[in-house]
Amino acid sequence: MKSDKGRDQKMLARNGDSRVENDMTGKLPSVRQAMLDYFDRDQRRIEHALAVAANAERLLKYIDADETITMAAAYLHDIGIHEAERKHGSNSGKYQEVEGPPVARTILGQLSFSADFIEIVCEIVGKHHTPQGVDSPEFRILWDSDALVNLEEVLPGKNAEQIETILDRSFVSEAGYRIAQRKFLPREETA
Repeated sequence: MKSDKGRDQKMLARNGDSRVENDMTGKLPSVRQAMLDYFDRDQRRIEHALAVAANAERLLKYIDADETITMAAAYLHDIGIHEAERKHGSNSGKYQEVEGPPVARTILGQLSFSADFIEIVCEIVGKHHTPQGVDSPEFRILWDSDALVNLEEVLPGKNAEQIETILDRSFVSEAGYRIAQRKFLPREETA
């Protein structure tokens, strides 16, 4: 695991950081709907975004982070994938990081989010394939939420030792790592 053990506990003690002051959780259904509208009939992308958002919601119970920033980033993290495919002929992470922020900025602007909020979410969307992307709890939650979904395709057929090695390299929060262990590692039979 890339993070320091206990970092999540330190985050819980965080007071008055520079996150955007907002009470915009009521706007999250609009962000979710905008993602659904944007992806239209691309059920694969929709299901992925919803699964990542569900994981983010779960991790928010363990990691102190701005819920609205976290969830908006979760819904919109892959929003640049269609533009990446159209402009670059590839859905590679590096192209998603380039094309995602302009699309996210447009969506969030149309939903009347503040400029500061939009910039924070776009920074996360624009780095979501770069492990050292953004040093914030919101980014770490998104990273681990995406990993929890993506590893469902990678881990089948691997033995416990291989899975443990992959999990150790894949997560940046203690909470994400523990959830992944429970989800992906076979449980020992107890007598």
